[in-house]
Amino acid sequence: MDMTRIWLRPFVFVALLMLGAATAHAAAFDHDMVSDTGRLVQNVGRHSDQDHARDAVREGRVLPLGKVLRRVQQRVPGRMLDANLIEQGDRSIYLIKMITRDGSVALVSADAVTGDILGIRQGGH
Repeated sequence: MDMTRIWLRPFVFVALLMLGAATAHAAAFDHDMVSDTGRLVQNVGRHSDQDHARDAVREGRVLPLGKVLRRVQQRVPGRMLDANLIEQGDRSIYLIKMITRDGSVALVSADAVTGDILGIRQGGH
């Protein structure tokens, strides 16, 4: 067996472990916020969540994500990682996952109709 392969094995193993831990942390972080805030908009028939959100924007029921994101970035400077439109009772809410400039993750909830920031929850790195 090639010595380079033997030498690289521990590094590959550690990298895979780190990737698994990061994925598990992100999934747990998402699950906690969704259960605290509301339920994800379920697919209706063959419509996807994305179709639902696009229809809501087109019909004027919610603001476009880009407009809300500009307000979010004023409070949480960084880059958007993910966004979901959820319904909580009769209220539409954007859940926006941000990575901040220092590398930490923040989950922001914003009213999808007004764009008001409802809450900011800081995660880990």
